[in-house]
Amino acid sequence: TDNRTRRTGSPTLANTDAGPKKRCPIMAESTKELTDEGAKVTTTVEGSDATAAAPAEPAGKKGYWIIHILAIKDEQKFFAHLSLANSKTKYGGKTRIFAPVKATLKGDPVAYCAVIEFPSVQAAIDCWDDESDYAEARALLGDPETDVVDRRVCVIEADSLPELKPGQGFWINHVHAVKIQDQFMAYAGQSIPLFSSATMGPVVHQHVGAGATSYTVAFAALFGLESAQAGLDMPASDAYTAAKAAGGMAE
Repeated sequence: TDNRTRRTGSPTLANTDAGPKKRCPIMAESTKELTDEGAKVTTTVEGSDATAAAPAEPAGKKGYWIIHILAIKDEQKFFAHLSLANSKTKYGGKTRIFAPVKATLKGDPVAYCAVIEFPSVQAAIDCWDDESDYAEARALLGDPETDVVDRRVCVIEADSLPELKPGQGFWINHVHAVKIQDQFMAYAGQSIPLFSSATMGPVVHQHVGAGATSYTVAFAALFGLESAQAGLDMPASDAYTAAKAAGGMAE
């Protein structure tokens, strides 16, 4: 299987795919701070929920943008777009994570990752092209937007993220294809309990690819860890090695 970028985060077993995938895990401890009247995002090595408080809504299915930013080519335009996007409230989007990537464990190198939460998966889809919401901010990137940023923005439906804690780490995964379902599920069954949380699902819509390395993503996941270091150490751990072996994924 091809499991592309993984950043520290968490999926749920019900939504896992199968097969040895190409994984590009990215470890990121994250906090986002808007500075200069919100004109620029400043990320730190440690942090958690980019908007601080977890959503107050009852637990239930939400819509999520699971984002891999491969490269920011024009910071001024990108952060101007981000500042305007953060001011939009029509669809209830909330930035839960925005952080530089500490390491890409497998797949194309990724510079930043982000997770945006919406009240529903439909809101996560509709927001993109609404001129009164994100489409206005996206217009600041120009056409093609790849002159400013290379990114993949995938939409999934998943259970609500738990409250995020300062200093937490995440694996954030984009899975290109699952080729052997039963083997991947065997791996998932053993690996998911190793994380502190798991939020994942099939990609119901992909808003945008990523320049020359664009491809369709089948599945996206966010796995939580106690710290970014825990995420960096996970691949070499005995428990994770055993999980990969259970799925026939030992390289």
